[in-house]
Amino acid sequence: MDKDLNIQGVENQKDQSYIALELDISTVSESPEGLAKLNIYRVGYTKTDHKEIPFKSLSIPKNLINEVNKYEKHKIFVTCNFGLYEFFIGENKPENKVVEKVEGTPSPFGPRGLNLNPVGSGNNFISFPMMADVGFQTNENQTAIFSEVELKNFRFPSNTLFSEKLNVDDYNGIFKSNKLSVKNGSYVVKGGALILANPSKNAAPMLRTTFEVQPKTIKTARLYVTARGIYEVFMNGKRVSNDYFNPGLTQYNKNHMYQTYDVKEALKQGGQNAIGAWLSEGWWSGNITFSGENWNYFGDRQSLLSKLVIKYTDGTEQIITSNPNEWKFFNDGPVRYGSYFQGEVYDANKEAVIKDWSTSSYNASAWKSAVEVPLEGTAYQGTFTDGRGQKSTFSYRDLKLIGQMGNNATIVKTMPAVSVEEVRPKVYVYDMAQNMVGVPQVFIKNGKKGQVITMRFAEVKYPNLKEYGENVGMVMMENIRAALTQDVYILKGGDEIIQPRFTFHGYRYLEITGLSNALPIAAVKGLVISSVLGLSSSYETSNPLVNKLWQNITWSLRSNFLSIPTDTPARNERMGWSGDISVFSKSATYLTDADMFLRRHLLAMRDVQAESGRFTDVAPMGGGFGGTLWGSAGLTVAWETYQQYGDVQLLKEHYDAMKKYMTFLDTKVDKATGILNEGPLGDWLSPENGKNDNTAFWMTYFAYDLEIMTKVATILNKTEDAAVFKARYEEVKRVFNEVYIDKKSHRTIKSGVKTARMGPPNARNVEEKSDKGQLVDTQASYAIPLDLGLFNEENKAFAIKYLNEALIRKNKDDEGVERPEYSLMTGFIGTASIADALSENGNHANAYRLLQQKSYPSWLYSVVNGATSIWERLNSYTVENGFGGNNSMNSFNHYSFGAISSWMYNYSLGIQRSPDHAGFKHFILKPIPDPDNVMTFAKGHYDSVYGTIKSEWKTDKGKLSYKCTVPPNSTATLYLPAKSVGKIIESGKVISTWIGLKVDGENVMIPLTSGDYVFEVR
Repeated sequence: MDKDLNIQGVENQKDQSYIALELDISTVSESPEGLAKLNIYRVGYTKTDHKEIPFKSLSIPKNLINEVNKYEKHKIFVTCNFGLYEFFIGENKPENKVVEKVEGTPSPFGPRGLNLNPVGSGNNFISFPMMADVGFQTNENQTAIFSEVELKNFRFPSNTLFSEKLNVDDYNGIFKSNKLSVKNGSYVVKGGALILANPSKNAAPMLRTTFEVQPKTIKTARLYVTARGIYEVFMNGKRVSNDYFNPGLTQYNKNHMYQTYDVKEALKQGGQNAIGAWLSEGWWSGNITFSGENWNYFGDRQSLLSKLVIKYTDGTEQIITSNPNEWKFFNDGPVRYGSYFQGEVYDANKEAVIKDWSTSSYNASAWKSAVEVPLEGTAYQGTFTDGRGQKSTFSYRDLKLIGQMGNNATIVKTMPAVSVEEVRPKVYVYDMAQNMVGVPQVFIKNGKKGQVITMRFAEVKYPNLKEYGENVGMVMMENIRAALTQDVYILKGGDEIIQPRFTFHGYRYLEITGLSNALPIAAVKGLVISSVLGLSSSYETSNPLVNKLWQNITWSLRSNFLSIPTDTPARNERMGWSGDISVFSKSATYLTDADMFLRRHLLAMRDVQAESGRFTDVAPMGGGFGGTLWGSAGLTVAWETYQQYGDVQLLKEHYDAMKKYMTFLDTKVDKATGILNEGPLGDWLSPENGKNDNTAFWMTYFAYDLEIMTKVATILNKTEDAAVFKARYEEVKRVFNEVYIDKKSHRTIKSGVKTARMGPPNARNVEEKSDKGQLVDTQASYAIPLDLGLFNEENKAFAIKYLNEALIRKNKDDEGVERPEYSLMTGFIGTASIADALSENGNHANAYRLLQQKSYPSWLYSVVNGATSIWERLNSYTVENGFGGNNSMNSFNHYSFGAISSWMYNYSLGIQRSPDHAGFKHFILKPIPDPDNVMTFAKGHYDSVYGTIKSEWKTDKGKLSYKCTVPPNSTATLYLPAKSVGKIIESGKVISTWIGLKVDGENVMIPLTSGDYVFEVR
């Protein structure tokens, strides 16, 4: 064990860190206490581990091992899930499980099994021990017989990863030793033996075929290709495209994408041609969620499906398919292992055997015949019961192959390293100066053959605070949790380039070990991989910190829009959490062309929608623990996407799922109170979340969902549905104003409804005192209903006043610490609403003050502390407390708090959708300069479907200058802050003669057609 690669500071030589299992029958007797023991040893993982003293001894019940059968052969089954072990004797059944007795009733949501991980229990921690070498150990003067030794996948169908056939006289397997022999299909191990071996075998699958193209003129040639797993495809020695990670992630048992490539120019007319495909885990196999139970979520091996269609000018065509009888297979190439979470292992010494492997001249005599990989026996399918007794069915019977939707992932930027530091002897950390997603590109000069280079990836380093001890300056891996995120490269010697192909990492810091000296920084680069090929907007102001905030938002978009909208790209999660995309989808539609990307995500949400109508909290794959504020993404994302791009077809294909969800929500409404109870999450990660009543937020989004449904039903001419949703909306709005608003003060109060924090209701819900009528009075409790229009007219006026009061006063957070005026006291949900709620109700000054606040908690606190992307927490890092004990769930690349960017476009620049014209055929320009003049200019653009919209304002000594562009075939209504038309000139001329001018309170409304304009307000 390398002390530089673990936070325990443990250093051991090979074979000195291990887990050992010992069956002890010496204590078996007829007495009730005479039980066999299963002794578990943990050695070399902490400084207190002991090889002579069991870490834990588990008693084996007498119905499993007793006086009668103790000398018989006993089967022992062991399962391991991120350091949590379960043991079974005889059969792998619940009644055969050997467990430690615990007091009380264990939580169904707690970790299952004996924890051997010294860092922590379960998937929220760095995972070790991990499977490495396996073998046998015997004491002196003892002979042991082992049989039926198998290593299997954890998840169904639990295929065998390693086993050996032992029916041969001359054993030559991985455990070959003078202390081991094979007899009667068993390993016989002599006393005093320690025999260990690496059971790993195979490498990333490679496939190839050759075919002859007819000597005729080719009209078109199209390659249609997909895979279970991910693939790179080659033709005649060249890669067909620059795409990464095709076919992308969808709910593969429902909709599986394929790609289409024009390969006409790659073909050799009238001669031999070759196609090659290189496969890896991708999202099909390996680890793709935080749960170890989901390892190999879809299946345990990869396969290819392809069809090449060549059409000739004479009207004939030629078709080459992935018929296994015509293809060859190889599994001993240089990519030994490729995994998104675990990283890639690459042995460059294997390159020679695959040189020119995708050309027709390559000698494939060492390759085997390809075989068909059926779903049966390789994929997760059937009806299953999980550890909590919940049944689910996973089936491929409705599978559809669909064409590519949205952009493929590809390399979009190259980032050079800016510095290197030797943080410990021969431990070199390179700073990319940007939290990014992708892979390294490292140039090695005069490498030594067989030299092993190890690379680890981190978002942050341990700061110089006392609590981090000897780890100060080292890369922080704790927030990456159970993902290994480690690339290993074995040099072939000479000059070579390290560039992984079947993994990706979220990182700013690259740690390299295995070198005698640091590489020059020019030799280290980062290749940024994303589905965001470019931005569709810009935003720049006189405040450099706000500019950096906007840039950070774009980087979190770029990092997390990778095939699906993920929550975080670095740790063992990278999942499509719905609450995150719900609050960020509006921003996303301004930042990039997200139409097809979000449409594809809505397809995934439909694919995992429950029969009850509930949208899962995560898509694809399903699962999670969000509730209404997460499930509502099934409506909000569709609505934001439609409004931005005007695609009615999107609403048509999604409407039934939206309606079904509303039916589900109705089943969660208490008929007596009218209150929706569908959680558990509220304003996630708010500094004052404990003060809120989550049901108020659920009711607000319930009403907003009904309002969306009313509008969508009207657009789709479903008038009866629209009337039903409208009436239901009015009823929910009435209940909200009656329950959550104090009758006298009009401040927000609690409903008294008991909800679960996580999981089903528990004793706390039954025993705790009712908080009905208790004052809430938080920023979020006013901002969210104001933004979504749920206060009635009487309460709205008070809510506007109280939101301002909650902003300008000091507030105590959930830790009891008083925070300064203009602090951002909201979480994921409230943050998406607060600036809009202020500006929409005329309080622009406070919106700008909130935006430009620099102390914690605020948007700019992370910026002034060096952030290059949006953090998961407002206090992911603070100067005083470092990570604040949140070393585990603490992403530094998480776009949710970046939802403020939609305010930047809608209010600061004033580029707004018209309520009656989706897709910017007609739009609003309503720029709002900073009333305090702290920000003195703002400029930016948005590339709408009709063209580029520009907006730029500047204030100087009380005068406002404004420039804008209206693209062709569209019109706009401009609102300029002036009390009379006479105060406005355009291009040096008064506009008083223009047709259609109106004065609306503090603004002059000016109709604009396409063109460029320059206004001045005197």
